[in-house]
Amino acid sequence: MKTLFSILFCLVALNVFSQKASQYDNIPLNTAADFRKAEPQVILAADYVYSTPIDKENINRKNAISFVMKWMAGTSDYSFGMDETIVKISNSDSEILGIYFISLAKYALSKGKGTDREELKYNAYSMMATYCENPANNFRMRGEVKKMVDAKNQGKLKEFLDSKQKK
Repeated sequence: MKTLFSILFCLVALNVFSQKASQYDNIPLNTAADFRKAEPQVILAADYVYSTPIDKENINRKNAISFVMKWMAGTSDYSFGMDETIVKISNSDSEILGIYFISLAKYALSKGKGTDREELKYNAYSMMATYCENPANNFRMRGEVKKMVDAKNQGKLKEFLDSKQKK
């Protein structure tokens, strides 16, 4: 799972690393204490991404996603397990992967340590679907993402997610 998370992290972060310095570069993420101390900035970064539309030219948005993912990869207080579902739904679309990671972090930090893994997963997908279906966010829904949003709106998101695990 850590390997899959690392691969997906690289896919999303590739565009960011070639950019100029960001406001997040000055936030140390070296020790467990650093990761805990950074949580308020992670929340702000996640809120920023979740409240802004997709824009491939928005460097601040890309930097915020990269920062949140770096925090997720290193924090010992939260466990962000990856599953095959996001791979199937995203079809390697870095924008949807970024929203998924943001949703995971946002939900985990809002609920605190010890959040049940299934609850975290379900709510992250629900948040991701809400983001994607908002026309103001500039996300063109198609394929599995559209099916996920439709399932959420029909109250069948859990069944949809479970079906992706079985295939």
